[in-house]
Amino acid sequence: MSDAPAGTGNGDALLDDAEVYAIHALAPEERATVEAVRGAAAADVRAEFDARVDAVRETMAAQAAQHGVEPPAEVFDRVLAHVVDDPGVTPIRRRTRPSRTALRAAAAAAVVVVALAAGVVLGRSVLAGREGPAPSETEIVLAAPDARTAQARVGDATISFIYSRERNAGVVLMNDVPPPQDGTVYQMWLMDPGGGARSRGTMTQADVRPTTTAAVTSIDGAESFGISIERPGGAATPSDRIVTTLPIAPR
Repeated sequence: MSDAPAGTGNGDALLDDAEVYAIHALAPEERATVEAVRGAAAADVRAEFDARVDAVRETMAAQAAQHGVEPPAEVFDRVLAHVVDDPGVTPIRRRTRPSRTALRAAAAAAVVVVALAAGVVLGRSVLAGREGPAPSETEIVLAAPDARTAQARVGDATISFIYSRERNAGVVLMNDVPPPQDGTVYQMWLMDPGGGARSRGTMTQADVRPTTTAAVTSIDGAESFGISIERPGGAATPSDRIVTTLPIAPR
C-alpha cells in the first residue's frame, strides 16, 4: 500500500484512501484532494471508492444507530484494551502527522472499536428493558462483557475476529479482503486442540464486499479461528492455502 499523496491519478491510491476518508481522518486539504481525484477518476473507480466509503460507514452506523445512547468513557477504555495491536503500525500519539498507512490501519481498527462500543451500549439498553427490535446474535456477541478481539493484517486487508466465550459465538469482520478467485471460496474454520477443525461456512465472490461480516456459532473449546481457500462447496478439512489464523483465548 503506497503512502503517495492522492492526486497522482492512481486509482489504487484513491481506493486505498477510502477508509480514512470514510471516518474523517484526513486534514481538510487532504480531504479536498481526495475528492478532486475521485471526481477525475474513471466511473468504475468512483463507484468502487463510494462503495468502500459506504460500507465502512454502514458498518459503524449499523451498531450506533440502534439506540442514541452516549457510552461512558470507561466503555472505550475497555474496548480499546481488547483490540490486538498491529506491530507494523506506527503509533499515532506523536507530534508529527501519521502516515496514510498508519491511518488506514487505524481506520480498520476503528470500525471494530465502534462496533464493540456500540454493542456494549446496546446490551445495556436491552438489559434495562428499552423498547426496540430484538438484538441479533452479532449484537449480542458485541455486547458480551467478555467480548475480545483478535486482528491480523493480510496484505492491504484487515481481518478481525470478535468473540465471546460466554455467548459461545463470534463475529468475523473483514476489511478490504478481495473476493475469492474464480473457482474458489473462502471457508471459515474453528481449530480445536489436537488438530481438529470444524467448518463454519463458506464465502463466495458474491458474499465478500469491501467490508464483510459473518457470524460464527458454537466456538466451544476452539483455540483459534481460521480462513482457508477451498474449491466451491468447501472441504471437509482445511487445505494448506490458509488466509489467516487468529487465536481464541481460553475462558
